[in-house]
Amino acid sequence: MADFVVRIPRVSVAVSEAELTELLVESGAHVDEGDPLFVIATEKVDQEIEAGATGIVTWTGEVGTVYDIGADIGVITG
Repeated sequence: MADFVVRIPRVSVAVSEAELTELLVESGAHVDEGDPLFVIATEKVDQEIEAGATGIVTWTGEVGTVYDIGADIGVITG
């Protein structure tokens, strides 16, 4: 199985960046597709993002950092 890259998702057409506010799973932990993975904040809303794959999470992003939409913040390896 190929690695699944975790990215900051587009939550609105008008939003070009989001802050990574919380990691709900520690680096090295196992997740199942659909599990709550992390939280982002935009100007209007905080949103919980689910895992897009099953495997072991490794984070490269840091909480408190603002990222462009589509920025890589981690990987899930199967």
